Amino acid sequence: MSEDAKLIELFQEIFNEVMDRNPTYATFLGYNHEKYDHLLPNSTLKAAEEELELLFSYKNKLQEKIDYNSLTPESQIDFDLLQFFLEYQLFNTNEIAFWRSGAVSGGAVGFIGSAIHLLYAREFAPLETRVNAIISRLKGAATYFEQSKSLFQYPVKIWIELAIQEGPRTIGFLQLIQKNLKPLLKDDLNQELDETIKKITLDINNYIKWLETEQLPLAKHDWVIGPQKFARLVEIRKLGKTPTEILEIGESMLKKTRAELSILASKLYPGKSIKEVREILKANHPPTFEMVLEHVAELTKDARKFIKDHNLMDIPEGELLKVEATPSFLIPILPFAAYMSAEKFSKDQTGIYIVTPTEGRDEMLKEHSYASTKNVAVHEGYPGHHLQLISANLQPNLIRAIVQGEETIEGWAHYCEQLMAEKGFLGDEEIFMQLIDQLWRAVRIIVDVKIHTSQMTFDEAKIFMTEEIGMAESAVIAELNRYTSTPGYQFSYLLGKVLLLELRDKVKEKLGDKYTDKFFHNTILHNGGLPIYFLRRLFDLKMAEMLS
Repeated sequence: MSEDAKLIELFQEIFNEVMDRNPTYATFLGYNHEKYDHLLPNSTLKAAEEELELLFSYKNKLQEKIDYNSLTPESQIDFDLLQFFLEYQLFNTNEIAFWRSGAVSGGAVGFIGSAIHLLYAREFAPLETRVNAIISRLKGAATYFEQSKSLFQYPVKIWIELAIQEGPRTIGFLQLIQKNLKPLLKDDLNQELDETIKKITLDINNYIKWLETEQLPLAKHDWVIGPQKFARLVEIRKLGKTPTEILEIGESMLKKTRAELSILASKLYPGKSIKEVREILKANHPPTFEMVLEHVAELTKDARKFIKDHNLMDIPEGELLKVEATPSFLIPILPFAAYMSAEKFSKDQTGIYIVTPTEGRDEMLKEHSYASTKNVAVHEGYPGHHLQLISANLQPNLIRAIVQGEETIEGWAHYCEQLMAEKGFLGDEEIFMQLIDQLWRAVRIIVDVKIHTSQMTFDEAKIFMTEEIGMAESAVIAELNRYTSTPGYQFSYLLGKVLLLELRDKVKEKLGDKYTDKFFHNTILHNGGLPIYFLRRLFDLKMAEMLS
């Protein structure tokens, strides 16, 4: 067996282990629905510690079983990519170790909501099959809740408070499923679903009560990882920048974006300030949330057509993008919009672009203004997240399809905003709101670095964000809640764009007349979500072939 084949075999072994231990991730990928869709993971402390031991063992196996020098140049990239993945997972699991705080990322209740949502939202199997899987997972929730209690070694106050908020929202989501499915199911299945939801409602309320009485009073631990771990996080991600350099990019881009906004504001509305122009544009929005959804759906179609007409990149055959309202249990952490990718292992390549309802708060409709939604449709849909992640799904190399760089995924979507402005899809009003969003991304860099290196408190970050980007306080708090448990993710948006633009300049300079936008974009799209470091190496290989 060749060394290349041994590497593929080892990753398949790792992949199978990950699927067995994380059946909800298997559902996300669309992998072996019959085996995994009815299951929940083991959430005990023992299981978590076993996963940590497995990561160490696979890191050793990679070094022991594969002769690096006998790999082809492309497979050497895959070897290093797998090693990167294992080291990154080890760092997050062993050193940051947020899982030891129990309630991180919405806690057990939020996890159950996520475990059910894709079974409900994706039409990958007959409805009855999916409902039986939902019922099975809901019946396993009580055990999952009980097991997860062993993870509360270092309870964090803000995460427990967020987990408590998940209770009524998740119950509301289950009741919505119950209501929507009632006319579609046979009486016996309806009865079983009703009884299961009634039981899990009690389980959720009991678990929330346990959080309130047993854990919240003990929650004294902090979520800040500190400057040393943050620097290590940045180093492991191979970004080629230090935290100080990343912060400098954020501060520089904040200053640069303010200047560009000032010039454009004067062009659009002479005599008006940036804030005044922003409010004028935000005030022009669809009158209802239902009309917001309709408008967004039309914009995604327009963007898709524009890409094809201008030959910017390939669009895979058979892909589809649906626009839907954000599920209620996700609203606290997704104030505006997000994208849910299609299954990796499915012929049905339908992505879901979710837009967060205003929940009766009319002021939140301003966040879905005509000028801003066009830019967001580019970011979430075409050629942003949807097109990239659909393209990643079609990548036959499983390592490249699964191992993705945060700076590439988020950076690509942000890069696409600028690309579509450069090519004329966006007008001055949309570009103004794009710059407002870029201001937000610059602020994200600053806040991300500073709150996790103890240079800024949560309250200071809230004031800073409110003053700099004029976002509603409720939205700012929702944003910051997410930042607390995802160090290094927030800076990935704008930093990723900056790194992709640097890479594009390098490729243009080296290829000269042989450069095309389509080559640059397709190379990125057809190789999954490779971290920037590995994209650079891949382009070096491809350019050497082109120029030889």
